[in-house]
Amino acid sequence: MRRLAAILFVTILALAAASCGDKKLDAAYDRQESDIEDLISNLTRGIDDATVEHNNGVTRVTVAHGDGEALDENGAVAFYYAGYVVTGKTLSNSNLFATNYEVFANSARWALTDSSSFEIATVRLGEDDLVEGLRKGLPGVKGGDECYVLFSGKLGFGKKKTGNVPPNAALAYHLWIKSVSND
Repeated sequence: MRRLAAILFVTILALAAASCGDKKLDAAYDRQESDIEDLISNLTRGIDDATVEHNNGVTRVTVAHGDGEALDENGAVAFYYAGYVVTGKTLSNSNLFATNYEVFANSARWALTDSSSFEIATVRLGEDDLVEGLRKGLPGVKGGDECYVLFSGKLGFGKKKTGNVPPNAALAYHLWIKSVSND
C-alpha cells in the first residue's frame, strides 16, 4: 500500500511539474507573439504598399511586391534568405543565425570561405523538409517579392537547440523571392 501511495505521489508531482512547464512555455510564446506584432509595426513603418498576411500562426509581411503566379502548397520556390532569432522589436546582425545571401553575410562580418553557401535555395513545399513556420508562410509568394515570414517557437525548430537557434525560439526569415513554379 505504501508503495502504491508513493507511486501515486510521484506521478502527481510529475504531472504538476509538466503542467507548470507547459504554462511557462505558453507564456513565452505569448511574449514572442507580442514581440512579433511590434516587429511587424517596425517593418511596415513608412512603406505605403506593405501588406501583412496571417496564416495559422505565421505572419508574412511583403515590403516589395513581385508579379506572376503565386506559390501554391505543392509548388517550388527559389529564394535568398536571412534567418533571425526574434529577440525584440527589431532585427539585427546580432541575431542573424543563417543566410545564403552574401551581402548579409558580409554585413554581419561572417568569415565564410565556402562560396557555395551563397547559392539560391530552391525548395518544393510538398516534398522538402522545412521548418513548419516557413512552410506555412511561403504559399502565396510571387517571383520578385521581398518579404518577411515571422512565427513563434510553436512553429520553429522545437525544444532542441539547432545551431545558433535556442530551443523554442521565435524566428523571422527575410526572403528575396527569385522565382515560383507550380508545375
